[in-house]
Formats: sequence, structure tokens, C-alpha cells
Amino acid sequence: MEAISKTMNRQEFFRLLGIGVGAMTVANSLSACESKAEVTPVGSDAIDLTIQLDDVRYSDLLKKGYYVVVDNRVIVASIEPNQYVAVSPKCTHEGTTLVYKASSNSFYCALDGSRYDITGKVLNGPATQPLTVYKISNDQKSNSLRIFS
Repeated sequence: MEAISKTMNRQEFFRLLGIGVGAMTVANSLSACESKAEVTPVGSDAIDLTIQLDDVRYSDLLKKGYYVVVDNRVIVASIEPNQYVAVSPKCTHEGTTLVYKASSNSFYCALDGSRYDITGKVLNGPATQPLTVYKISNDQKSNSLRIFS
């Protein structure tokens, strides 16, 4: 029998590594606690959810430059005290979960280097499609954020 050898390029390796790490992170998060965010989907990108900033999972948002990914459906970043931005959490090129970089006030894909500004616009690719941007209502009395389409 002839041995079949397949080599994997660097990009494929990091993509698979990212998927594996992401799957473990999601599995651990789901098993650790039940989400208190109320999600009412209306369409594929439509959302309507409320998060409590005094919930330990979201309390980092009280600090400028921090961000959270909520239910794998939206990434919320604190861009200034009591000012937030919410966008779709996945890179539009290959679907990798984004991170918020406070130093450049942008969202970044660690897999392919795509970068988006806080309005969802692509700053550099390979991504070509913008992120979905959501509205935010900040209720300081109840210490909550409503994120909606």
C-alpha cells in the first residue's frame, strides 16, 4: 500500500487551532453557567438582548477599553466611560471571533488580520464585507445595556 501524505499550510493550521480552542472555550462557558442575557432573535442578524453591567460576566464593560462577547451573537466594547459599541462578533472573511483593540479603537481578526472600525467598516482585509452594527440603549439607573437591531 502506498502511504498518503498531506501537508498542512500555516493558515490552515492556525484556523484549525483557533476552531479547537474556540470550541473548548464555548463548551466551558456553556457548562459553567447559564446566560442571563435575554435574546429575542427576529432574523439572522437581528437581536434584542439586555445585559446587566453588575453581572460579573459583563462588569468589565464598566472600564474603558474592555469588551465582552455575549452569547456568541454580539461583541460589546466600552469605548469611553458610559459609551459602548456593539457589532457582530465574527470576521466577515472566515467567521473567526473578533477582539476589540482599545489602542486602535478597532475590532481585529487574529486569524487573517482583518480590521474593522467601530462603525463596522473594513479598515484592512482580506475581509471585504462590513460588520453589522447594533444600537445600544444605556440605562444607568438599572445599570443595564439593551442591544438591539
